[in-house]
Amino acid sequence: MLSEKCRRLLSDDHGGGTIMGLFWFMLLVGITGLAVDTTDGLRNKTMLQATADASALAGAIKLPVASAAVATAISYSDSNMPVEEYGDVLQPGDVEVGTWDTSTHSFSAGGLLPDAVRVQLHQTVENANAVPVNFLRIVGLTTWDVNVEAVAQRFIPKCLKDGLVARGIVDISSNNSFGNEICIHGQQGVEMQNNNYYESGVNVSMPNVDDQLTIPTGGMESNPGLPEALRENRLDPRMVNHIDEIMAQMLDPSSAIIPSYIDKSKPVITVDDKFDLSTAQPGRIYYVDCKANKTASIPSNTVTTRVVIIADCEVSIGSGALLVDVVIGSRSGGNKKTENANIGLAANVVLGLPDSCAPGGGVQLFSNASIHTASSTQINGVQMVAKGDVDLGAANSGINGISVQSGGNITMTSNNQFGLCSDGAPNLFTVDYYRLVR
Repeated sequence: MLSEKCRRLLSDDHGGGTIMGLFWFMLLVGITGLAVDTTDGLRNKTMLQATADASALAGAIKLPVASAAVATAISYSDSNMPVEEYGDVLQPGDVEVGTWDTSTHSFSAGGLLPDAVRVQLHQTVENANAVPVNFLRIVGLTTWDVNVEAVAQRFIPKCLKDGLVARGIVDISSNNSFGNEICIHGQQGVEMQNNNYYESGVNVSMPNVDDQLTIPTGGMESNPGLPEALRENRLDPRMVNHIDEIMAQMLDPSSAIIPSYIDKSKPVITVDDKFDLSTAQPGRIYYVDCKANKTASIPSNTVTTRVVIIADCEVSIGSGALLVDVVIGSRSGGNKKTENANIGLAANVVLGLPDSCAPGGGVQLFSNASIHTASSTQINGVQMVAKGDVDLGAANSGINGISVQSGGNITMTSNNQFGLCSDGAPNLFTVDYYRLVR
């Protein structure tokens, strides 16, 4: 009797499909969980990475003050991923201030002149905020650990330390020479004639070489070094956006950007357009209160040194004048008489000291319209920033450092020589740029 019952039990296949069904159910849940929970994990990682990028960039903006960089990075992290919902994804110990080595693509914490911020964000079990899973719990997995990193750097593009950068076109005539790794960039293109020479290391760039480089037939062969110099790059001359701000700060002796050769304890001296600017006292700031259709002048064959001059009208610099340690700004919009060039230089003007890029001695020109130099201008550690065009005449010598940023076009005629200073033009005013490097 007992053996008969056992035989029937062993031969009974009722409910066999349940076991197979449970197997397929588990497999289906596993596949679904892998798809859904993995997608959710990747979504969280993407959000965490975006927060890391934003936090690193926000911190870099506060450099070189390390404490401000750390606090700002954490603040941005908490704003993007609130602690109440995501846990403490970025803690003070996970924000580092240091330097970025572009040659080795590596970050080093610390340093006297920090230029980079590294952040490391975590959603982990150890951090008590791991990303939870749903379907995969059935196979024993309850959370994902997600870790990300970002490094942001504060930097100044090399072309903006020494170079010719236009928001419009850079138009180069013939028989010009470029050396010492100088940069030439036209955001809307570069045009040139024949017989220009580009020394090894010079960069000629624009966003799209195929569409934005204009040269004569045979221009590659008749412009030695050009094929090796060509680059594709996007670069906006952002100093153009700060001209008004710079001129306003120059009229405030307590401003942090006032040059070291100015006596900050002395008030601004107000004069009119009839004042002979070559008689300006060294170490002082001059405000020329004049109408837009007037002209403030530095006479020919005079020496002007260690002054700041901000004028509401155009500024004219006479032939043979020498300027050393000088800042000139013109708030005028220009007029038809001078074709909107509100800072105009006559022939044979010497700007800055020909001292092979030694510190100091440079000249800065800021124009609300355009800047024009006549022929044979000597340019030694000079910065020119204009909302409009910058027109460089013939036979200018800028081998000792020239930095030009134009909101319009940069044009140059023939027989010019331009090269950079290794550390940028003396007394250079700059705007920081920021980028993610990791």
